[in-house]
Amino acid sequence: MATIGPVTLSIVTNVANADITCTYSLTGSAFDIASGQPYREVCILRGDDTGIVPAEDNVDDAIPNGLLTPLIFPTTVVFANALPINRVRVKTIAKADLNEDVGLDEIRALVTLTPVPATATQRESNQVTGTF
Repeated sequence: MATIGPVTLSIVTNVANADITCTYSLTGSAFDIASGQPYREVCILRGDDTGIVPAEDNVDDAIPNGLLTPLIFPTTVVFANALPINRVRVKTIAKADLNEDVGLDEIRALVTLTPVPATATQRESNQVTGTF
């Protein structure tokens, strides 16, 4: 199974915007390299609600516009060798999008690698005709 190295998040506010930078590395296992196992890579911002403050509910909040990897063309990773793949994700969002709860806002980046089938399996149903 592939591994994700330490994830570092930096947020620099600039008037009404926030410049987001997230860095991390991805490393494939021997199996991943030998088999060509593809992974879907997603990096998103989350509001951390750990419940320390009474107003928090222990459910992390979605950050509007907080997707740091492309949505239209999802990032697929295939490891060709044992060298780490270094990532730098940069995005500018509205500073107001980071205001995820009352008082101090706690923002984290979450990186997820999900194995995807190398080949898809599909099958069609019978055809239904009619006036719908």
